Amino acid sequence: MARILVVSNMYPPHHLGGYELACRDVMDRLRERGHHVEILTTTMRLPDVREPADERTRGIHRDLEFYWDDHRLVSPPLARRLAIERGNQRAIASAIARLKPDVVSAWNMGAMSLGLLTTVVERRIPLVLMLLDEWPWYAPNIDPWMRMFDGRGILGSIVRPLAGVPTALPDLGEHAAFCYISEMIRRSVERKSRWAAPKTAGVVYCGINTEEFPLPAEPPPPRPWRWKLLHVGRLDERKGIHVLIDALAQLPQEATLDIIGRGDERYAEQLRAQVARLGLTDRVTFGVADRLGLRGRYTAADVFVFPVIWEEPLGLVPLEAMACATPVVGTGTGGSGEYLLDGVNSLIVPTENAEATADAIRRLAEDPSLRERLVAGGLRAAAELSLDRYADIVEEWHVAAAGRFATGHPPDRRLALR
Repeated sequence: MARILVVSNMYPPHHLGGYELACRDVMDRLRERGHHVEILTTTMRLPDVREPADERTRGIHRDLEFYWDDHRLVSPPLARRLAIERGNQRAIASAIARLKPDVVSAWNMGAMSLGLLTTVVERRIPLVLMLLDEWPWYAPNIDPWMRMFDGRGILGSIVRPLAGVPTALPDLGEHAAFCYISEMIRRSVERKSRWAAPKTAGVVYCGINTEEFPLPAEPPPPRPWRWKLLHVGRLDERKGIHVLIDALAQLPQEATLDIIGRGDERYAEQLRAQVARLGLTDRVTFGVADRLGLRGRYTAADVFVFPVIWEEPLGLVPLEAMACATPVVGTGTGGSGEYLLDGVNSLIVPTENAEATADAIRRLAEDPSLRERLVAGGLRAAAELSLDRYADIVEEWHVAAAGRFATGHPPDRRLALR
């Protein structure tokens, strides 16, 4: 059994997206399998969410600060940056002394003190990067402490002994194992990152929790169509929710849309203004739901729409919908295109195209056999991309890293969806 120290910028119950949930769900399973797991995360807390009082006794330590405040990146004054870095270095030193980890597992490092990774490498602790997005590319550019010394090696070497904290990043391609959530993320990170392609890397694919979204033994009978549209996910302009609202305006009056999620309040206000401008106030609802309540939202919908307009790293919410036997319409951008197959388990539409999105929804409304075929294909995809299978692969990587890959590293994961 391995001692695993997890570092991430957020950790449930305080979370905004699937990155944090995937981390929590996998680590819960690794604990159940006998591994000793501790979490080192930030002080970020959502105002309407409380964590259990006994978190620290269960190995969850919210001791880090990061350069982010309510969806805004922050660059505090120099003295404050140094105080943050010193505090974060004390936190990771304490965690390492307490746990004596066999391996450090770095999840979402966006807006984090990347000197934490420097410390791990300098202490010669095996390091695994769980890459559910492209943070090895963008994180160095938004760490305001490290950014001051980027390309200024001499300055950094002078400041480090005075400051007492790292001022340079290690070559992560040389010193860390990279576990990519999709082929798209692998290509993007290797193309954009400042480091050469890592020596130890693989595609692992994330998955959904089939305890929360249990798969039926066989496809259920077709449901009657009631024009109920659903979107679940973080409120973020890149998610293309505004395109879905435009599509709703082109559908019959009985068509309604539920938008479930929290996120950027500025974007949420834009969406509410758009709904009012289009005269859709009575047809669109905004809300939030906990994990236990989401299944009912999916099963109550006739179609789940995933209109993302950016290169989505993977996207788990369409898989949750599929597990609930709800047909999916999506753009298939980025990693989501590796499992969203047009006519097999979803209907694929062009990005930022409300007319095509509305047309795809009409096709589903008019063709029960199409809905039935997509539901069957969706259930196969949800079974293939399960959280338990993901946890198996993550465990293999961390155990292998703890053993310093003496017998090699696990192979890339291949999907079988047809």
